Amino acid sequence: MDVITFEKFQWKGRPMRIRTFTVVGSVVAIAASIPLGMAFAAASGSSNSRSHNFQSAGQGTSVSESKPGCQFTAAGCTIKTTGYANNGSLGNGKYTETITIDWAANYSNGKGGYCAPSSGPSVLTTSHGKIDIQTTGTVCEVAKSVTFGRHVFFGTYSVTGGTGRFAHASGTGSSYGGDNGFTHNAYVSFGTIKY
Repeated sequence: MDVITFEKFQWKGRPMRIRTFTVVGSVVAIAASIPLGMAFAAASGSSNSRSHNFQSAGQGTSVSESKPGCQFTAAGCTIKTTGYANNGSLGNGKYTETITIDWAANYSNGKGGYCAPSSGPSVLTTSHGKIDIQTTGTVCEVAKSVTFGRHVFFGTYSVTGGTGRFAHASGTGSSYGGDNGFTHNAYVSFGTIKY
């Protein structure tokens, strides 16, 4: 098991701490209090748009929007998370993320548990408007399957637009995060956004 620690990164010229990521095989395991991430890379937008650094970290509470036994259905399991995010120069605000996990397409995590593809929309609220995001990635159990086991997420995000300043925003990037096996989720994001 390898431990990767990102001691600091620059956020508007100020050093910010990011907590420790633990690599378990090919799965990035994130402790319950560690923010889960989204990252954005520049893409097309209006003719006056510019690429900006984007860094976001948030924590929230999750609820299942699916019935018990959803992991055995073709529809999968949908989880909705609402919380608060610090988005650097874009401003702080609430976020909502809805991810559907396709447990019917699961595969082994190598630790007695499972991984499965996941995808869904997110909305990040800032002081300058809302940012619409689509995520695609993988959710993995950290260890063997248990009722209240921890999960991690790793994947990609695409900025698909928004409101206000972000009405024509675009971008893509990587994302990491996890939960504590109950209702607490967290994420961390970094990259660029064009608007």
